[in-house]
Amino acid sequence: MRTENQALSSASILMLAMICCIVVANIYFNQSVLNLIAAAFPHEWAAVSLIPMATQLGYAAGLFFLIPLGDYIELQRLILRQTQVLFLALIGMMLAPTAAVLVCFSFLTGMAATVAQQIVPLAASLSKIASRGKTVGIVMSGVLAGILAGRAIGGLIGHYFDWRGVFLSGAIMTLLALFFIARILPSQSLPTPGFHYLKVLRSLGGLWKSEPQLRDATLTQAMLFASFSILWTVLPFWLSHRYDYGAGVAGTLAALGLIGILCAPLAGSFSDRQGPLRMVMFGVLLMLLAWIVLWVWNSMTGLVVGILLLDAGEQCVLIANQHTIYSLRPDARNRLNTLFMSIMFMGGAGGSLSATWLWQAAHSWTLIASAGGGLAMMGMLMAVRRRYTRSQAGT
Repeated sequence: MRTENQALSSASILMLAMICCIVVANIYFNQSVLNLIAAAFPHEWAAVSLIPMATQLGYAAGLFFLIPLGDYIELQRLILRQTQVLFLALIGMMLAPTAAVLVCFSFLTGMAATVAQQIVPLAASLSKIASRGKTVGIVMSGVLAGILAGRAIGGLIGHYFDWRGVFLSGAIMTLLALFFIARILPSQSLPTPGFHYLKVLRSLGGLWKSEPQLRDATLTQAMLFASFSILWTVLPFWLSHRYDYGAGVAGTLAALGLIGILCAPLAGSFSDRQGPLRMVMFGVLLMLLAWIVLWVWNSMTGLVVGILLLDAGEQCVLIANQHTIYSLRPDARNRLNTLFMSIMFMGGAGGSLSATWLWQAAHSWTLIASAGGGLAMMGMLMAVRRRYTRSQAGT
């Protein structure tokens, strides 16, 4: 094991990015195989519809209650324990006898998968000061890749090995991640002293009240992530209903979203030069255009174009909003991230639940597109209000 004052090597940084990709991908596996799960439990639709929401709510809960633990618990031990729980939760999902049990393990999977948000700041603290930004960018690319690749991997594996095989594969990859975590991370990575867990949790409310830019960026992101989640939750059902396609096609379409990762560094550079609000506006416009394309261009080609636009827009807005919140309080970035990400995933959970309810009620693509576009429009209105408030404050 390396000592505390040794910086991570380039190979270790890349491996941490891969670990984050593996960990985060687990929370999106269920979205590509939800139709397969529904077929396995035909009399438990109500419980099946809760699976994506439970995973995202678990992630939100983990962000809120577990990320602050890194302020006073030795981080390598915390990261190892969370990853072990994630492995056990995935095994539980694979063996689940009922959809209700799947819901419980989905929540636990989402909660444990927040280990990626422990790895990112740890990687920053273990990197050389001159290359800290580059390190964070590389590791965050792994997080973004996991968000998008999870659906693709889940759909492709589900096509050949059914949904239980998907979660078994996730457990195997997580076990591999555990091995590399133990090899890469230092045995002692003690956090800065002077924090108390309950005090940190209580301070979250004060941060929320005192930082209007945090509130605006977070609520905008929650609306847009809900819109984003509507498409990916209902897509397997739509492909099966409209084209009689299986989970493999849903996974292939999800792989297109990996192209959206290319927007992340561009969005960050643009935000540095022109300010994040312009990038937020641009990203929201892309998402609105995506829903128009998905609604009007009713074909596989239109679906591909819409997915590319929606993923690119979501990535642009996410990077720009993170640029906003990380510039507010350098001394409270973990807590700012806790608030931002947990509320964002609560929005995603609401979008997933709404999508399954709307699909069950009407099986209408028009209704789905209207809901997704409506949420994107709400995000646009909030972004416009932010821009107006900022311009008024400057006058």
